[in-house]
Amino acid sequence: MRNLLLTFLLLFSFSGCNDDKQQATQNAKIAQEAKAQKDALLAELKAKDEALQKAKLEVKAAQEKLQRQAQSQKEALLRNQAHKAKVEEQTIQNEKLSKVGISIKENTITIDTNKTKDFFQNIGKKLGDKLKKITEDIQEGMIEEKDAGVKIDETHINIDLNKTKDFLEAWGKKMQGFVKEFDDMAKEMDIDTK
Repeated sequence: MRNLLLTFLLLFSFSGCNDDKQQATQNAKIAQEAKAQKDALLAELKAKDEALQKAKLEVKAAQEKLQRQAQSQKEALLRNQAHKAKVEEQTIQNEKLSKVGISIKENTITIDTNKTKDFFQNIGKKLGDKLKKITEDIQEGMIEEKDAGVKIDETHINIDLNKTKDFLEAWGKKMQGFVKEFDDMAKEMDIDTK
């Protein structure tokens, strides 16, 4: 019996050692699988991080491109507005010059001598009318002795200062009106010729 007992004991001890070896092998296998999974997860995480960085760079590049496009569109809009303003100014200037018989298109200046001649004839006529009116006023009412406060006879010259003052004020106002009209015509001619 003793032998039998000893045999069982040895058998159990061998089988117990065998179980520890199997357990250790199994644990090593599990550890390797865990390490492999961990390495796979780290590799996947690293790939996703690289993809994220790449996506960030692409987004940044796209934003910069959009900013450049917006800037170029803004500059184009400003150039377009400046061109429109220049064309508008040119049109206004051409309208003024067309009265004189001058037209400007791109790099060409055209002078219509008939219109220019008519323009200067009209100005001459207006000036002649104004001078005629001034002359008539002087001959008729402005130099009248009674209105001017001056009475001249063969032996005496009498001057009424109050009447003379009123006459000079009225005459000055009329002259200012004529001067203003001449000034307006001169400005119009100056604007038209520019």
